[in-house]
Amino acid sequence: MAQILTALYLLAMLAAGWRLFGVDWSRGVKVVSAVALVCPIPLLVLIPGVLHPERPFAGLLQSIGVALLICGLLCMGGGASAAWLRSRRK
Repeated sequence: MAQILTALYLLAMLAAGWRLFGVDWSRGVKVVSAVALVCPIPLLVLIPGVLHPERPFAGLLQSIGVALLICGLLCMGGGASAAWLRSRRK
């Protein structure tokens, strides 16, 4: 179940990056909205590990949160670059 949810999160970030590229907003607004879309799910995993480092598996929670954050940003960038490459061909 966790792998399915992770895959859905990453696919959603890929699609969001694709759609954000097509919107006629300034670059700053696009970056702020990309960060607002990527951050919530990794922070749900990362914050408990940071707040209570003495608990078991706190290091694992921190690692998973950072990995989700990095992969979400990469998927968001991948969607934006795919949309940019597609618009360049037309």
